[in-house]
Amino acid sequence: MADKLLKIYNSTGRAGNIILLSLIILFGFINRMFMSVKYREVDYIIEAGLILLAFIIVRKLFRRRDQLFHNRKIKLFRIILYAGIFMRILFAAHDLINRPVQDSDYEKHEKLGQRLAEEGEFYDFVGVELRNFRQPGLPLIFAGGLKIYNHPVTFSIIMILFSFGILIAGYYLFRDLDNIASFLIFVYLSISPNMLMMASNSNTQLSFFFILILLFIVLKNFKGRTYELLIIGALLAAEMYIRFNFIMIFLLIPFFMEIYKEKKITFAAGKFAVVFAGFLILYSPWIIRNYFTYGTIRLMPTAGLGLYSTNVTKEPSKVGDYNGVPDSVLKKYSHLSEMEFDEALRNEAINYIKENPDVYIKGMPYKMFKYAGRQDWTISYFFQYTDYKGDLITETIFQSVENFLIWLILLYSIFYLFKNKKFGALPVYILWSYLIYTLILFPVTETRSRYNFPYILFPVIAISLTGRGDKPVKENN
Repeated sequence: MADKLLKIYNSTGRAGNIILLSLIILFGFINRMFMSVKYREVDYIIEAGLILLAFIIVRKLFRRRDQLFHNRKIKLFRIILYAGIFMRILFAAHDLINRPVQDSDYEKHEKLGQRLAEEGEFYDFVGVELRNFRQPGLPLIFAGGLKIYNHPVTFSIIMILFSFGILIAGYYLFRDLDNIASFLIFVYLSISPNMLMMASNSNTQLSFFFILILLFIVLKNFKGRTYELLIIGALLAAEMYIRFNFIMIFLLIPFFMEIYKEKKITFAAGKFAVVFAGFLILYSPWIIRNYFTYGTIRLMPTAGLGLYSTNVTKEPSKVGDYNGVPDSVLKKYSHLSEMEFDEALRNEAINYIKENPDVYIKGMPYKMFKYAGRQDWTISYFFQYTDYKGDLITETIFQSVENFLIWLILLYSIFYLFKNKKFGALPVYILWSYLIYTLILFPVTETRSRYNFPYILFPVIAISLTGRGDKPVKENN
């Protein structure tokens, strides 16, 4: 029975990713063609040509007998690594001189870090005091940095360190893999403008992705030892502190069932129990803090504000955007505690969807267009908030490089998933992590392209790790 369930789990993970990637490619392609034809914007016309070029290259790659490197692989990876280091040094030097002005969420993360360092308090304020609206991970790291050196440059240094961390961790994860997918993803991590410019912002995606790469490294080399299980639990707690994702913990259940399928199911359950215990121990300070703050157990951050902003709109084209909450609504509920405020906004959002299902349904295609949008959020932000505002030529060059790399990754991933059906426990775990995240995120929350990152890279990461993590090499507890 367990074997049958695992086979269904494995096959549906692959099929689900094929459907999801197909939708992203389809809606992304329609969007780019529409912009090219109707508005004749140069960067979209260039991207149309890059899509075609990426398709041709991927087709040629799959005409090969296999998808493996046979020569100069190590030398090639080192060249890419050195290029990534050089580009990061260049961008780090630039940020110390002309870092983009931090705005929106980026500014909030820095303010929360300052508040933690100076007041020992963690709260946001939007007319109602919010103490559980944002996860404390990145602000806590900022606070630690400010305790060492209380200067605005600390924020930039911390983000630059995360950028270097992703590069080095990525090299360690992919360097001994001999497939084309590992090459594509490492090129992206090393030189893509989105990755390079992400360090210019006080964003959580970069630090979150760093923790995930460390998690994949441990799972790739997993040998079943107790300390490895505790490290996995610690990394899952760390990613929860930065960006709330409770899914990847429970997906370890089928992961352990697969690698220990020759043993009793209680053995796999025991392994998961160790991971979960390690996670709870490290995440418990936040749970305890929330209990003393609200008098109730709270794992998940309050989501009512985001649900309201994303769904309460009369325009289908704005479903999935962050539309804000009217001052009149904030004033209406300003006397409530955060939990009551959260519940009130959540109920208003749910009731609005029930009363206006046509707006919600009509908004679904627009949500997919946004979710399949360009990974341009860091690039456009960089040029908008630096001295280069209005430099469309340079911005177009950077955006074109990003577009080409992401289309190569998307097209290669779906080609590979179509042609191959057998994947190990670790690749399936990563594929399901992307699929479940999207199925939960997409219906009710923001779906702008930046919320598809870094998950949009998961399929190609899974493909690169094909054959890894099927079973522990050695048991040594």
